[in-house]
Amino acid sequence: MNLPPCPNATEGRCPRSDVYVAKEGDEFFTFRCRTCGTINVYPKEKDEKRGRYEAGLKREAIKNEKEEFFARKRAYSVLGGK
Repeated sequence: MNLPPCPNATEGRCPRSDVYVAKEGDEFFTFRCRTCGTINVYPKEKDEKRGRYEAGLKREAIKNEKEEFFARKRAYSVLGGK
């Protein structure tokens, strides 16, 4: 895994970029530099495929609800209608 460099090291304020993952949450990574102690939080990239899959499931559920609704409606016929 390629860790991002220490921002202080890229700006010349930290002599050496020695970054490690301090914490990992469901939506973020926390990186810390061992040299200067800087803490950086980066969000995890959203899984676009998962979002599209969930949206597709939602569309399919709405479609099925509509079909069931119209299937349950009674059909009326008028005897001797004009």
